Amino acid sequence: MKLRNWILATTFLAAACGTASAQDWNAQPAYGSMRLEAGFAGDPRSVDIQAGGAIPARNLDQQCAGFITHQPSFSLDYEAGAFSLYFAAGSDADGSMVVRAPDGSFHCNDDATGHGLNPGVAISDPMSGEYDVWVGSLGYGDGYTPGELHISEIGFDTSNRFSRSADAELQPDHGRLNLRAGFDDDPRTMGIQVGGDVDGARSTQNQCWGSISQQPDVWIDYDANDVFDLYVSMQSEDDTTLIIAGPDGGWHCDDDTAGELNPGVRIRDPQSGRYAVWGGVFGGGGGVDATLYVSELGFLGDTSGPPLLEWSGTPNYGGVSLDAGFAPDPHNISLYAGGDQDVFEAIGENCRGYTTSQPDFNLDYDAAMLDLYLSASSEGDITMVVRAPDGSWHCDDDSAGDLNPGLHFDEPQSGMYNIWVGTYSEREPIPATLHVSELAFGDEYGMDETLDFSLEANYGSVELEAGFLPDPHRLDLLAGGSVEASSGANRSCRGFVSAAPDYELQYTAAELDLFISAYADGHDPTLVVNTPSGEWVCNDDAIGLNPGIAFEDPESGVYDIWVGTYLEDDSFDAELQISEMGFDQTRD
Repeated sequence: MKLRNWILATTFLAAACGTASAQDWNAQPAYGSMRLEAGFAGDPRSVDIQAGGAIPARNLDQQCAGFITHQPSFSLDYEAGAFSLYFAAGSDADGSMVVRAPDGSFHCNDDATGHGLNPGVAISDPMSGEYDVWVGSLGYGDGYTPGELHISEIGFDTSNRFSRSADAELQPDHGRLNLRAGFDDDPRTMGIQVGGDVDGARSTQNQCWGSISQQPDVWIDYDANDVFDLYVSMQSEDDTTLIIAGPDGGWHCDDDTAGELNPGVRIRDPQSGRYAVWGGVFGGGGGVDATLYVSELGFLGDTSGPPLLEWSGTPNYGGVSLDAGFAPDPHNISLYAGGDQDVFEAIGENCRGYTTSQPDFNLDYDAAMLDLYLSASSEGDITMVVRAPDGSWHCDDDSAGDLNPGLHFDEPQSGMYNIWVGTYSEREPIPATLHVSELAFGDEYGMDETLDFSLEANYGSVELEAGFLPDPHRLDLLAGGSVEASSGANRSCRGFVSAAPDYELQYTAAELDLFISAYADGHDPTLVVNTPSGEWVCNDDAIGLNPGIAFEDPESGVYDIWVGTYLEDDSFDAELQISEMGFDQTRD
């Protein structure tokens, strides 16, 4: 008898539970109902609800997601017209929605496009009749979150007057730290409890993760400088996250960077101001014990220090000041490449290699119209890092060929270039040569010999002012030399010249043009000129086989002039002419 009663009772309970677990659109809606006609006033109509449930929405339709209640959240008796009909909901949960139309069809949505994690169902050609609406949560066991259901003929409205988001202005739960760059007792630590009932993703426009409290856990008021980065990390036995609101309003987030499920955020080039810090719990919940670390050296109290490139440090191999048009070109520096600093860890920027902390070489450069080439050569695989005058970082591995790095600055800035030459892999330093050039990478164009306008001119100099007489000014000289002009000056130049200029013209300009030319009867001379701005200008055949260069609106200053031979190992007498009237057409 007892066994029979137990079986009946069990059967009845199972049947009762089965009935309770099925959705029933005929049941009384949990949050009421209303009747609306097409074109209704007060659009949207909003209803306070609680989103969530424990019954799979797929019980109604396999295409539906999330968990909803047994009865509808709301019912609408609608008289259709010419308008579309929109149902949308706003809540702090990752919501879902099911709408049963008057014809018995089901319409489902998880995330309405452009509305984050809020659901919305649009019915473009609605029919008249009853619409039953369930507002659920995407996850099981999320509870019932306060929110609003909005009914509209205009579009989706996912606002929620009950929303609770992280608020950096609220007083922190665990106090504040006031720190100045270079602070002592690094790292600073603080025991805190983290987590809460606010969705970190919703508070940060889906940038961060974890459940947090509405108020920050800690404020860090930090006075920054241009040397240190700021490291914030947290250690716990649980899977925690970090969410930080910076002084500029930007978000910094992390889950596991500090290792073993511990979060860590490195803020490069931090600003001065207030950093609001939340500790989150990845799987939800709150009251989790954790230790917060604030450092300028690394994560979780690692005081050995992270890799760091100290651009303000004393360079290993000194420095040089060069003006545009410098000679000899390239300027070469012998050094050892490599070090113990991981470049990628130090500055990111897709940089590679290992260098010393301080620069290898500093170049103080006064730019003009020429490009700047920085490269290095070695028998090993080396890399290069350069910090430009504006503070930007530039890196390269193999652009100069044969595993050699090279960086080309088009329209370079004037100022200090801090240069590191590294090894691609972690190893002992290896010999290398740094090349500074305005012509090309390294010795790419045979620049072991260059044209040096700082040398004394072979045939002296002259000072001429606009309107000079006699015109033309003439000079007899011997054309040619051992330096190939295309490598010693500019790739567009032709012929062979001496390293030193043949003639130096100090010219005071006015409104007249300037003509420089060279003539050699029965021979093919060439012409190379370095202008007052450092530009290389060359010519081969302007007047027959004789070269000539016309300068419109010429600059005042020094013009260094070379007269060359087109063929190597050739030399012959030539006449240089400087004029303001034009080329000598009688010599073609």
